[in-house]
Amino acid sequence: LPALPSLFPRKAHAIYKSGRESEGGTDSGAAAAAMGIQGLLPQLKSIMAPIRVEDLRGQTVAVDTYSWLHKGALSCGDRLCKGIPTTRHIEYCMHRVNLLRHHGVKPILVFDGGFLPMKSEQEIKRARSRKENLERAREHEAAGNSRAAFDCYQKAVDITPKIALELIQVLKQEKVDYIVAPYEADAQMTFLSVNKLVDAVITEDSDLIPFGCSRIIFKMDKFGQGVEFQITRLEQNRELDLNGFTKQMLLEMCILSGCDYLPSLPGMGVKRAHALIQKLKSHEKVIKHLRYSAVSVPPQYEENFKKAIWAFQFQRVYDPATEDIVHLSGIPHDLSEDDFLGPWLPQAVVKGIALGEIDPLTKEPFEASIPSSAPAADKGYPVKESIIPSNGKKRLELPVQKNILTNYFCLASLEAKRKFRAPKVTPKQKMLNESSLPSPQTEHSGTPDSIEDTSLPMNNIQFSQYSSEHFSSEPPRDDSIDASQCSTGRAFPWDDSDSVSPHCSSRDIGNGPLSRDQRIEDAEG
Repeated sequence: LPALPSLFPRKAHAIYKSGRESEGGTDSGAAAAAMGIQGLLPQLKSIMAPIRVEDLRGQTVAVDTYSWLHKGALSCGDRLCKGIPTTRHIEYCMHRVNLLRHHGVKPILVFDGGFLPMKSEQEIKRARSRKENLERAREHEAAGNSRAAFDCYQKAVDITPKIALELIQVLKQEKVDYIVAPYEADAQMTFLSVNKLVDAVITEDSDLIPFGCSRIIFKMDKFGQGVEFQITRLEQNRELDLNGFTKQMLLEMCILSGCDYLPSLPGMGVKRAHALIQKLKSHEKVIKHLRYSAVSVPPQYEENFKKAIWAFQFQRVYDPATEDIVHLSGIPHDLSEDDFLGPWLPQAVVKGIALGEIDPLTKEPFEASIPSSAPAADKGYPVKESIIPSNGKKRLELPVQKNILTNYFCLASLEAKRKFRAPKVTPKQKMLNESSLPSPQTEHSGTPDSIEDTSLPMNNIQFSQYSSEHFSSEPPRDDSIDASQCSTGRAFPWDDSDSVSPHCSSRDIGNGPLSRDQRIEDAEG
C-alpha cells in the first residue's frame, strides 16, 4: 500500500505530523476525550489505508461514542458549561449514526462508564484543567472577549453520564444498539472486537492498538471517510521495523512510550521505546538496562508497569451474552488483588449501567427524564423517503440555491468550475434571454443553471478538493444539522438510496450571513 501522504499531499500528512495533538497532547476538549499513545499513529502511517463508509456495508462496527460527544460539544461548549439546554452535540452524533445506517452499516455505540482506579491521577488532572478553563472563560466573558471565552468553554466541557443519557434516549427511539461499559469504552470495544461481535471499531484513540483490536478506523469524518488500521499489516510498516514483534512486545513498547495508565520516563518516546524493546525483548530487561544507564526510574515504576499491562489485558467489561461483568481475557491465578482493573459489580448493577438505567459513577438509577433531550427526540432522525425521477434513479431533493456541496464534492466538478469562462453576451442577447427565462417562483430545476447559484467561497473549495477532512489535526468542526437548512424541514434528510450523498448540513449550504458558530468554524478551518 502506498503511504498516505502521497495520496493526499497536504492534509493526510498533517494528521501524522501532529499526531500528539490529535491524540490528546493539547489542552483541548477533544484531549479530554482520548489521550492515547502519544506519537504512535504517525509511526504507523505507511500501513494506514484510506477507507470509505461504503466499504463497510453489511458489517457491524463499535463506536467510541464519547469521542463523538466531545467533538459535537465543541459547537455548544458554552451552553453545556452554563447548563443551557442544547441538542447540537446530540445531532452531531446522530448525523454520523444515520450516515452509517444509510450505507448499510450497523453501529453499536459504546459509552464510557465509571472511573478506572488506575487512571485516578489522570482524571484529577483533567478535572483540574476543565476547572481552570471554565474560570478563564468566565473572565474573558466578563471582559467582553467572546471568542476567547468560547475557546475556553470548549476546553472546559465535561461529558458526564447525564449528557450521555440524552443521546441514549434518542438511540432508544431510533432503535440503535448501544452499551455503557462498566469502566472504559476502550476495553469494552476490544471485548466486542476479539469476540467477533463487531467487524471494526471507529475511534480517535490509539489505545485500541495495544489493547489488541484487529481492525480500527481512525479519523472518520462526517462524509464517512477515514483511515484503516489492521494488525495483520504491522510487519509491513516502514516507519518502525515491527518484524518479529509479538503482541506482548507491541503492548510493552506502547506502555514504555507513555500511556494513560503510566506516564513515560524522561526522554522516552515511541521511537526510543521501540528500539529498546526490539533489542531487549521485554520490559523487565529494559527497566534494568535504564537503571544501569543512570536513567531516573521511580522505585514503583516496574510494579506500575505490570499493572498497566494487566489493565490492557484483563480489565473488567460487560458481556452481552451473560449480561454480567467479566474480565477482558482470562485472568492469571496469581493475580489475586484485581480491583485496580475495575472493582467487581453485582450483576443487576452492571446490567443497569450497560442499559443506561444506572449512573456508572454513583451506581444510582437515573432520574425518570432528562428535559434537555426532549427537543432532539422531537426532531427525530428518520431515513428520508426518496423521490424517484423518471430515469428510475433516486436522488436527494434540495432547494436549488442550496444544492452546492452535492454538485461540487468531487475533483472533476471543481476542475470544471475553475476552467469555466462565461460567454460574452451582447446587450441584445441579454434582453432576449431575460425575457425567455422563467420566474423564480415557477423554477423547479434540481440543478442551478448559473455560476452565481453555485458559487463557493475559496476555503470551501479547498475543503472539498481533497475530500479528506478526517486527516486534519485541526479541532473538529460542528456538523450539527439545522432543520431549517433542509428541504424536508427535518434534522437529517436522508435518502435511502446508495447513490445519495448525505452532505446536507448547516455549515455546508446556504448563502445567508454566517452565525457565530459558523464564523468560528471557518476561522478554525
